[in-house]
Amino acid sequence: MMKLDVRRLRPMRPAPPPPEPGAPAPERRSWWQLLRRLQPRDVIRHNAEMKLLSLGLAFLVWFTINASERDAERVIELPVTIRKVERGLIVTNPPVKPVSVVLRGPRTILDGVDEHRSRVALDLTGTPAGDDRVEFNATMVRPELPRRVKVVRMEPARMKLNLERIARRTLPVKVELVGMPAFGYTVVESKVDPEQVDVSGPASKIEGLKEIATEPIELRGLRESPLERRVPLTWAGDFVGFSPDQVTVTIKLEEVMVSREFRHVDVRVLNAPGAQAKPGWVDLTLRGPQRLLHNFKLDDGAVAVDAANLGPGAHRLDVRVDVPAGFEVTRKTPENQLVSIPERPR
Repeated sequence: MMKLDVRRLRPMRPAPPPPEPGAPAPERRSWWQLLRRLQPRDVIRHNAEMKLLSLGLAFLVWFTINASERDAERVIELPVTIRKVERGLIVTNPPVKPVSVVLRGPRTILDGVDEHRSRVALDLTGTPAGDDRVEFNATMVRPELPRRVKVVRMEPARMKLNLERIARRTLPVKVELVGMPAFGYTVVESKVDPEQVDVSGPASKIEGLKEIATEPIELRGLRESPLERRVPLTWAGDFVGFSPDQVTVTIKLEEVMVSREFRHVDVRVLNAPGAQAKPGWVDLTLRGPQRLLHNFKLDDGAVAVDAANLGPGAHRLDVRVDVPAGFEVTRKTPENQLVSIPERPR
């Protein structure tokens, strides 16, 4: 079957006549120039019925969503913040619990309230020091709620705040040490730099302070000296601040020196076979580092008299005590011995 070409049935538009030789080119106008030539009444009259219908439908949609929608309620939890407070004062019991706010309004508008961005902001400008009871109201909600959203109630409806005067003092720093150094060591000096710090906070707390302690410094098992550490200052109460809030502590250790008695220590006679010493013993008192002296034992022959180059007979000789370096003999009783040297066989 033969198909009919519809395009051939459409009448062809005549081609525009070619411009005459020497004739000026036709003027081309932009859409902006055409728009400027239109009169306002022409714009309004053009498709006026369709425009009126569109305007009516838009109003109907707006009225259905906003005017005719029934109000609903929504509960949101808002944190309480303090925007402003009188200079020189501080709130010592800032709010920590949120306020439950019941809102009423069109549901579509209620759903647009972002409880994560909203808050109850308190302006305490002009409020003097002391206890103050704040009544919550809708004007404290920030950012402001949409016009058609109303606050039905807020729970709790009020809050008690305490405003105190800010005090400042300069107080000495106390070094807080805990634990014991290694056995045989003791703390002989502890220095802190700076020795004083500036302290500020509520007057009721600042006026009762006499000194500021450092965080505890652990000494357990400590041997090295001097020890220098950077430590913070310990907590002195809510809203109490320090300047500076850290100090440098230098701790100096020394060995503990102690004395120990050794009773009836045998006295050996050297370089004289068969010689005897009377009484043959001494009582000693040694002084030295505790870590070494507490379990120290005298070596055999450490307490002796030297009878070298002496002939037969009785001789009174001083007792010699050999001890390690760092030890000192503070008492020796008796200090000498009567040594009897026998005749040598011929």
